[in-house]
Amino acid sequence: MNNSDDAQNLTQNAIKAAVAKKWQEAVEINEKILEIIPDDTPTLNRLGIAYSMIGKQTKAAASFKKVLVLDPKNQIAKNNITRLKVVKEHGLINPQITNIFFVEEPGKSKVIPLVSIGEPTVLSALNIGEPIEITPNKHKVKISSVHNQFIGYLPDNISHRLLQLIRGGYKYRGFMKSINPKTPFVFIQETHTSKKLKGLQSFPLDDSEMLPNLSAGESSETPPLEIYDPEMGSEE
Repeated sequence: MNNSDDAQNLTQNAIKAAVAKKWQEAVEINEKILEIIPDDTPTLNRLGIAYSMIGKQTKAAASFKKVLVLDPKNQIAKNNITRLKVVKEHGLINPQITNIFFVEEPGKSKVIPLVSIGEPTVLSALNIGEPIEITPNKHKVKISSVHNQFIGYLPDNISHRLLQLIRGGYKYRGFMKSINPKTPFVFIQETHTSKKLKGLQSFPLDDSEMLPNLSAGESSETPPLEIYDPEMGSEE
């Protein structure tokens, strides 16, 4: 078997390891491929992703930067460098947060599908667990990346409720739960309640629960919320 066949077989094994989320194994296999083909950009991208998933962000960044030296327009490397910057800025250990983080607390947090989705290229630059910006507009709640790239909107029924609660003093934070370009999901969590609304639930099981009309005298445009607050808490 020649080097080309070896590299091809190893590539298949590297892909299988990544799909199975065996990231350390993926690192080792991709490094073997690079011993055969040192400047193979797909392998360097796979290696960078695998490194990032085991928390070795410096090595991951070096791998993606090498790709950009070889291919300055490589979008995969550019997207992943963006991801690493977000991870570093927000102090995340790993760009993926385990599923247990997204456990819903009845009334206080919810996994929500987005509607009117943004460009697929924006979704491709995101990762599970990345913080999001939650911006209340006149009739909808807009979801954007931390770099202010539009991702989508919350559904109308949830938008309407949260807009009322936000006007009443509630605050929220959110993270990407799924980055499927057709049906992305976000995880929204209540971080602060309001005496004015007497602790009404943000996400009640009974959607028919009515809220007081707080729109009178309020501005139709509300500034973006500070959603990445490590010290969560509700008003006593």
